[in-house]
Amino acid sequence: MRQRLSQHALLLCFGIFLLFGLYIATVEMRPGRLYFIVTYLLFQDSLARLLIYLLVVAASLLGLLFLFFNKSRTLCLTGLALYVPCLAVSLTYRFISGYNFMYPDAVLAWNNLALADTAIQNFSWQIVAALICSLIVMILIQWARRRTTWRAPIWSALLVPFTGLAVFLLIKRTTGIVDDFPALYRVPLTVLAVASDQLPQPVRTPVSVSPATSGVPHLFLVVDESITATELTLHQPQLPTTPFLYSIRDQLLDFGIASSFTNQSAGSNIALMSGTRPEDMPDTAYKTFSRTNLFQFAQKAGYTTYYIDAQQGGNGLQNFMSPEDLKYIDHVERPGAVHPDTPYHQRDMLVAKRLAELAKSPKKIFAYVVKAGAHWPYARTYPQDSTFFAPVLSPRSIYKDKERTLNTYHNAVRWTVDQFWRRLMGNITKTDSTVILYTSDHGQNLTQAGISIAHASVHETSPQEAAVPLWIWDPNQLTGKSPATAYRKGYSHAHIFPTLLLLQGYSPVWVRKHYGPTLLDKDLAPISKRTFLAGDLFGRGAHSLIPFEYAF
Repeated sequence: MRQRLSQHALLLCFGIFLLFGLYIATVEMRPGRLYFIVTYLLFQDSLARLLIYLLVVAASLLGLLFLFFNKSRTLCLTGLALYVPCLAVSLTYRFISGYNFMYPDAVLAWNNLALADTAIQNFSWQIVAALICSLIVMILIQWARRRTTWRAPIWSALLVPFTGLAVFLLIKRTTGIVDDFPALYRVPLTVLAVASDQLPQPVRTPVSVSPATSGVPHLFLVVDESITATELTLHQPQLPTTPFLYSIRDQLLDFGIASSFTNQSAGSNIALMSGTRPEDMPDTAYKTFSRTNLFQFAQKAGYTTYYIDAQQGGNGLQNFMSPEDLKYIDHVERPGAVHPDTPYHQRDMLVAKRLAELAKSPKKIFAYVVKAGAHWPYARTYPQDSTFFAPVLSPRSIYKDKERTLNTYHNAVRWTVDQFWRRLMGNITKTDSTVILYTSDHGQNLTQAGISIAHASVHETSPQEAAVPLWIWDPNQLTGKSPATAYRKGYSHAHIFPTLLLLQGYSPVWVRKHYGPTLLDKDLAPISKRTFLAGDLFGRGAHSLIPFEYAF
């Protein structure tokens, strides 16, 4: 009789394990992601590592089973209290992007903690839905526990922390490539891995050469936020998003639809500052942090250096910048901190005013500008009384349908790009001896309906996420190149750093040898095959080089 009961309990336990494993694999994990990890470990790592991963996954399932069906009701309730928020986070990302919370999401979230309140507001329905689903799962686990007499011994719950340690080590060893585990392990341990993954902060390499000429007196690099080149009137004349710029297009050295370094803000900005080369991406050796940056070259050439950040409202650093970078910046300005009561959509107009002031300075000025731009939620990046395209999303929505999303985004572009340039160009004259190079950190995927993430994707990434504008405004023709001579195909972020060094006065021969071709080279052959990096610049977590081939 006892033997039959023992066999019955064993079969019941095995059945629960299989059902629970099926739920974990399809809901908390993803079969496609699981398949990727298995094939990655089998063909790019080793069979031993694959077996270790499968063993840890099985142990994680058993750990949860032993915790939820433990003899100790206190341990069970404690486990559920920890499990629900972890599952809610995982499902929130599933509802937003179609994928569960992974290492790249943790990297992105950790680097953008200042936007947490905005994210919560704008993804409120996904968060609420995820919480409801998580509570339903908790109720079902409690129901199954009451319907089942089998209980795991109290000591068996120790499998959870031991397995957690194994999960953490796997995530850390593979920098997030192997990251698919049940939510109770994956969410907190992925965040812990990212938080403990301290990026190096070496001393930057000093400038090893002196400028050959005096350079342009006032030189500005303006990096916009989330501006997609394909949505500008300059490249789509029937779409009136930038009518002013289209009307003065013959004044711009327009290099067409360029490709960004990455589809993420931080990676693109630090690469632009540091002269990261395309062949070094992903920069797993962290060379970017030790490269000589734009500010160092500018100071060597006699410029007073400015870093203007229109996105930050406080004094924090973003875009992977460190105190080492501040050594080479004479003035850091944040309009949002100086004018805290000014609406977000007015910050770029404050930037335009400030650049016009700097253009009249008797000193040589180099400025790197991070605009507020058209970052989501789009509705907050332009004043409501300037709405041109309708209907639009509500201020607390991001994506509902394609028409409203496009209209809201186009209104943002019309304000933050066209109006910005109207004000800027109206206050800078030829006598100010100013050259402005303009681009964006990345674009937005606007080709789909009903999605909630338009950039920084690591799966099924659209090239539109890297489609950025690239032009030079040179009212006094200090570059020696006229707008009619600009070729409009084949350019990328990689051309910007050497172009700025050339305009600072460094030797064209030296610049080309060390950093490649500039936008001003007479014999420049545009890049025929461009790529951009989807994911983290430093190769942490899922990432891939994507061909930049567009047909938007």
